[in-house]
Amino acid sequence: MDIVGTETSHSAYDVFIKNGSEKPSKELKSFVDEYKKTITENKTMFERLSRLEEIIMQLRAMETISDIKLSLVREYIYARCSFYRKEKTAKDIRVIVDNVEFWNSDMDKLLGTPEFMDKAKTKLIKAMDKEVQENVEIYNALYKN
Repeated sequence: MDIVGTETSHSAYDVFIKNGSEKPSKELKSFVDEYKKTITENKTMFERLSRLEEIIMQLRAMETISDIKLSLVREYIYARCSFYRKEKTAKDIRVIVDNVEFWNSDMDKLLGTPEFMDKAKTKLIKAMDKEVQENVEIYNALYKN
């Protein structure tokens, strides 16, 4: 669970606050109230850190692309690799590399074909870079003013 939540999920701290007895003791209530107050005071910082973490994880993935997987869907060859996006369920990025008519349809052989793998890696980096740049623009708009 994402600590600050997403558009489709609650934050970890909201879930934590809601989990508990319906009739808390005075002592428990005072600590929960202090917790809520601290979260409120620091929520912007948590959200900023979350955005920074996403950008950092994406840049790390882009700079160290590994474990590229290939698949064939209809007449297209797709490449995918790990890539974190907070708002997406799938934690990878996928691109169409080329039409199968131009290459061998054996995915294992394609993995060992430098020309094809260079093309796949280039397209993956381009797609990753687009995602990173969008996140950087959002970050800058929110926090660099």
